[in-house]
Formats: sequence, C-alpha cells, structure tokens
Amino acid sequence: MLAEALGPRVRRDEPLASHTCLRVGGPADLLIVCESAGEVIWAVELAQRHGIDWRVLGGGCNVLVADSGVRGLVIVNRAARVEFDGPVARAETGALLAALAGEAVRRGLAGLEWAAGLPGTVGGAVVGNAGAFEGDIAAILHSATVLEPSGEAVARSNEWFEFEYRLSRIKRGGGYVVLAATFELEPQDSESLAARADEILEWRRTRHPAGATVGSTFKNPPDSHAGYLIEQAGLRGYRVGGAQISELHGNFFMNTGGATAADVWALIQHARATVGQQFGMQLELEIELLGEGPWRQKSA
Repeated sequence: MLAEALGPRVRRDEPLASHTCLRVGGPADLLIVCESAGEVIWAVELAQRHGIDWRVLGGGCNVLVADSGVRGLVIVNRAARVEFDGPVARAETGALLAALAGEAVRRGLAGLEWAAGLPGTVGGAVVGNAGAFEGDIAAILHSATVLEPSGEAVARSNEWFEFEYRLSRIKRGGGYVVLAATFELEPQDSESLAARADEILEWRRTRHPAGATVGSTFKNPPDSHAGYLIEQAGLRGYRVGGAQISELHGNFFMNTGGATAADVWALIQHARATVGQQFGMQLELEIELLGEGPWRQKSA
C-alpha cells in the first residue's frame, strides 16, 4: 500500500483546512510533507507506482478545497533552499516568495520587489505567473526544473511555460511539477529598492485584509479591476454563511470563522452573477478549485 511505502511521516485523513490560507477544506486521504525537491520526486514516483492520484500543494494560497476533501495523496512542498550567484537567484519551489523578494532587495537586486508581503510560494508564483505593480514572474524567470509526467526532471526555459496573465502551461494541466526556479535579476541601489519594497508592503497592509483569505479571487478583466467591479456592484461586505467579501478589497473573499467551501463557492457565484448583470462582464477565476466541490455541478 502507498501509505506503508511512504512510511511513518504520512498522515491519513488530514484536514486540508490546516494547509490552506483560507482555512477551508476537507481531508486528504493521504498527506506527506516534503522538505526537498528530491523528496517531492520520491513521493510522486511512489504514488504513480501505486496507481494513486496525487497533487502537490505549496503555501495553500489561491486555492479553494472542497468540503469533501481530496482523494489520493497530497504532497505539501516545503523544499525551500535558496541560492544567489551574482544577479541570479535559484530557489526551490517551496520557498516563500516574499522571503525571496526580501533577500533580493537586501542584496540590491531588482525584479522581485513587487512581491514584498505577497503570500505564497515560489512554485505557486511560477504556475500562476504571479505579479503586481507592473512586474510578474514571466519578466524575470530564466528557467525552471520541471518534473515531467514521465518522471524525468528537465530544465525548461521561460518560453516553454507559455506565460499569459496569471496563467502558464503548467496551470493549464498535464501533470507537471515545478521543482526549482532560476531568476535573472538586475543590480540596483539597495536603499532605493528597500524604499520601494516598503511602499508596496505598506500599500498591501492598508488595502488587503488580514486573516483567512483566498487572496485575489478573480482575474482582472481587460481595462478594469475585479475588486472595483465587485465594490461598484454593492457587494463590499456581502456574506454567505461564514464567507464574506472583504470590506477593504472587493476581490478578497474571507473566512470569518466556520466558512465552508460551499459558502465560498456560493459567494463567488453571487459576485459573478451580480457583476455580470450590472456591467455585462464575466469574471474569470484566478484561484484553483480542488476536489469534488459544488463547482463540479457546473463548469467554473
């Protein structure tokens, strides 16, 4: 059995609410925390050998997990080794993006200051082409080591990822796992970079809610902002059960305590419908949906 092959570290029926920023989600059949890229490869190989479905979870941001949980094996990626060689930074994908950005700023390297205070891991940022303040991953990624469906770890160039706004080849599916990423940064004055990072961090502190949140729920439509549309639709503070649209930012959906995935999904659907009725725009999800939730009843 897979559980026996994974050894004593494996957890059975582990609540995924404990592993997501929103603090929502039912149990994973099996869960293991991996501390290195090698361990991630090992866990994936074992799951494949036993014919068990698997998925890798990073910081648990920008995901909504079904109340029924996730079948198979969830691999929590905590591989966080970071190395700098001049203006080049290489990070395993379980490393925190904000910590990598902070170290780059300290070393006087520009390109990641937009990520100051941004939650999530390097892996999630690469998969979702994270970005803000006119910067994004696509602009600085040189290459990344990718675990292919064949089980081979391959170095892939920036172009291979086919980056688009909050999208990459890997996010489209296919069973790939990003193990490590290499970024090309630009030497600049560390004091000016630190000042810019502080400005961005303060902006986030005053405009993004604290607490359990899924992060940016929807992608911004062309020439507009999802949060603005939701607020103009009169939905700031709107609640369904324990889920609420933030009073601070309309694109942040929060768990005020005891929210279920069904609550959050109902809130998402209500926001979509209201914005569609009032402005004729169809909001597209930025978050990922995991498990057999109510979203399976109708395409997201």
